[in-house]
Amino acid sequence: MSLRLTARLCSALLLLGCSADPPSPSDAGTTDAGIVPDTVDVPMVTVDVPMVANDVPMESCGVCATPAEPETVGVVSSSDLDEISGITESRAQPGVYFVHNDSGDTARFFAIDGTGALRGTYVLDGVTAVDWEDSALGPCPTGQCLYLGDIGDNGESRSGYVVYRVAQPVVGDGPATRHTVTWERFAFVYPDGAHNAEALAVRPDTGDVYVLTKVNAGATEVYRFPLPLRAEATATLVRVGALALPGTGDQLVTGADLHPCAPRLLVRTYTRLWEFSTGEGAPWEDLFRATPVRQLVSNETQGESVGWHADGRGYVTISEGRAQGLHDARCPR
Repeated sequence: MSLRLTARLCSALLLLGCSADPPSPSDAGTTDAGIVPDTVDVPMVTVDVPMVANDVPMESCGVCATPAEPETVGVVSSSDLDEISGITESRAQPGVYFVHNDSGDTARFFAIDGTGALRGTYVLDGVTAVDWEDSALGPCPTGQCLYLGDIGDNGESRSGYVVYRVAQPVVGDGPATRHTVTWERFAFVYPDGAHNAEALAVRPDTGDVYVLTKVNAGATEVYRFPLPLRAEATATLVRVGALALPGTGDQLVTGADLHPCAPRLLVRTYTRLWEFSTGEGAPWEDLFRATPVRQLVSNETQGESVGWHADGRGYVTISEGRAQGLHDARCPR
């Protein structure tokens, strides 16, 4: 079944339920049950990393018929992971998540499992990380790739930005090891000057790459890379919309993810989670002009990461800070 047909079936047959407000800090503490102190990292050994192009079959992809309620399923144990700013589930190995730190780290990302245990570290040799803010999985010439957004710019003073692309790694079952990966570099500028951004999303059928800005007031702008992506060239992004986030409360967009088989977009702020979706037959980028629905999200210290499950049936979130809980919202069975 084609991805486009599957997306239409998902949209036509299933509707993701309405959300409720998450617990406020007065209702629950800012830490998760089961959080443990920092632990000693597993020793790392540098090895070559195999790559895989396989994917979760789209026939198994869908959306929740009723709301998914998040629960804490694990705690991140590695002290190397203290500012997680992006989370993406492997399409080939569901239950394995790729995460990375915010500014201040080197050019690397990590694999963790559903308990939060470290499964591997992946290094982009020759890359200088400025401010990595989000990641996404999407199609590429080798199959499925991880896109890493060096897009943060708190002072709106950078002259350019970069998205890196690496083939989806195969994560082994043994002790966590250190790997070097081959990467591609896609530099870009905005058509209207500098912007701060912390959200990156990749369309699962076409490979379109989107960047969502982070603003203190006004609209969150959505920009798209022109296709085809050209490594080492500097692209000028195209503005395609503005998100209509509610005007009260937290509007600072810190992460985003596009559903793997339906026209649905999750948008994370520090304290809230919103979903944008379109009806059957609507132009795809109307998604960015839709009215958002608030979804359930765990109370987190500083929520900056959200990712759909590989089969689309729920999502995961995680906060910055050491020993943070991994929160999983799966479709009710």
